[in-house]
Amino acid sequence: MSSVRKRIVFDTSSLIPACLNPDREPAQILRRAVLEHDVFVSADTFNELVAVLAREKFNAWRPLDQRMVWVRLFREAVMWVDPLSSITECRDPKDNKFLELAVAAQADYLVSSDVHLLEMHPFRGVQILQLAYFKSLVFEGHVGSGGPPRKS
Repeated sequence: MSSVRKRIVFDTSSLIPACLNPDREPAQILRRAVLEHDVFVSADTFNELVAVLAREKFNAWRPLDQRMVWVRLFREAVMWVDPLSSITECRDPKDNKFLELAVAAQADYLVSSDVHLLEMHPFRGVQILQLAYFKSLVFEGHVGSGGPPRKS
């Protein structure tokens, strides 16, 4: 565990559970990341988050108005970056915006559960990690089981 502030990007797949289940571990990890480190978003990544959280299918977990309150709190807690360069290296073009943000923010970590992003670990100096591995590495100071994927 280092006292050095890390620069972190969370993709949409890692933020949805934090919003829908505020008392569970993903939300606790996000809160700790926001309090102890610098978490970044861009307009594109934030707009995707809002659009996904507005989907009717999530009403079973939390009402829309509660999800939008969470979005407003998240918006105020993070740092905004405007990526200046385009990246087209991900197999899923929709995920390039997270790589663009991570590079622009000079992120240490991109937290994701998306296989298209995870398979790119590391990307231009950014470690792309699943949430549990990120928690183990950053908050517990050791490498947990199921480390990051390696490029072949």
